[in-house]
Amino acid sequence: MIKFPNPDNKKVYDSDSIHIIREKYNITRKTNIVKDYVNHPGSVLILSFLDEKILFVKQWRQPVKTYTLELPSGTLEINENSIEAADREFREETGFRAKKYSSLGSYFVAPGYSSEKTEFFLAENLFESALLPDEDEEIYLEKYSLDNALDLITKQIIVDQSTICALLLYKSLL
Repeated sequence: MIKFPNPDNKKVYDSDSIHIIREKYNITRKTNIVKDYVNHPGSVLILSFLDEKILFVKQWRQPVKTYTLELPSGTLEINENSIEAADREFREETGFRAKKYSSLGSYFVAPGYSSEKTEFFLAENLFESALLPDEDEEIYLEKYSLDNALDLITKQIIVDQSTICALLLYKSLL
């Protein structure tokens, strides 16, 4: 439950998947500002290697009406920490589990209109341990080398910004 210290702040839309908040605030040299934004519980993204190739998921994304090639990812559930979410999402989307999840950092997705912050994880020492995927997910696994994946970015086959960011971050850490 969100607490609003300012009585002018309120929830203006609420559904199972999206929550829009309207807040009134001011910053230096500005008058009162009213801003609507998506209030988000946070998400995780998992980068992993299987047989020296990165595991990707190809899935339908209704808002953009196409299949996208992405690293496994998903939203935190109520009372779930980011490592638990990473483990759950990775198992649901790939059928694998990792013995070790290492955080690569947390990044805002679109701070102009959303509070969503995604924590990137590197999953290591994989073994099979599937969970059923979400009801609305039809997922296909694909594997690519890092160089091949970076090429898919330049060809605009990988167009998910969190996936792009995670791959470039990982490359910078090598």
